[in-house]
Amino acid sequence: MSATTVYLHAGDRPGIYPMEQDPGFEAEQVAAMADGAVPLLWLALFRAGDVSLGDTPWGAAGAPLVGRERGLANLVAAVPALDRMFGPPVTTHADLLRQALQWSPGAWLTIEWWCDNRPSPPDPAALRSALGAFEEDGDGDGALLELCGLDPADLPAPRDPGAPLLPHLTAQAAGLRLLLGRAFHQLVPWEQPI
Repeated sequence: MSATTVYLHAGDRPGIYPMEQDPGFEAEQVAAMADGAVPLLWLALFRAGDVSLGDTPWGAAGAPLVGRERGLANLVAAVPALDRMFGPPVTTHADLLRQALQWSPGAWLTIEWWCDNRPSPPDPAALRSALGAFEEDGDGDGALLELCGLDPADLPAPRDPGAPLLPHLTAQAAGLRLLLGRAFHQLVPWEQPI
C-alpha cells in the first residue's frame, strides 16, 4: 500500500523539492511533516501565483514556493477567510505555525509531496485552484478541502484564552495534525510548547 508523506520546508534555496534538488539540504530545513494529506494551514502560506514548476530526476513537478516573510504575511491574511469557511477559529493555530517557522533557518518556504520514496506532487492546476480559496474573490474551497483530505468537522476546537495550553494541545492532537502536521527533526510548538 502506498503512503504519502508531506514536508514543509524553510530552506535557503529558492527552489522546489529541496530534499532531492539541493545538495546542501539538511534536516533542520524541514519545519514539519505530515502523513497522508497536506495540512490546511501549510497551504495558507501560499497563493495560486506561488506554484512553481521544475524538473526532478523523476520528471516535471510543481510545488508552491514563497519567501518566508511573504508566506507569513499570507498566513495572517488567510486566517479570516479560513474562519469564515470552517467555523472554528484557526487564529491560535496559525500563531503556532508562525512560531515554528520563526525558529526555522531558511528564507524560502515550500512543500514536498512524496509517495514510496518518489516525488508525488499534486496536479499544478489542482494546486492553484486550492490556493485560489485564499484570494479575495477566490472560490477554491472545495479544491482546498479535497487537497487537504479534510472534513471541517475534524478541525480542532479553538483554545479558551484563559485555559492552559498543554491540556488543549493534548486533547486536540489529532485535529492539530490536520491543520499543522507534526514534528520532523525539531520540536514544534503544537506538540511541545517551548
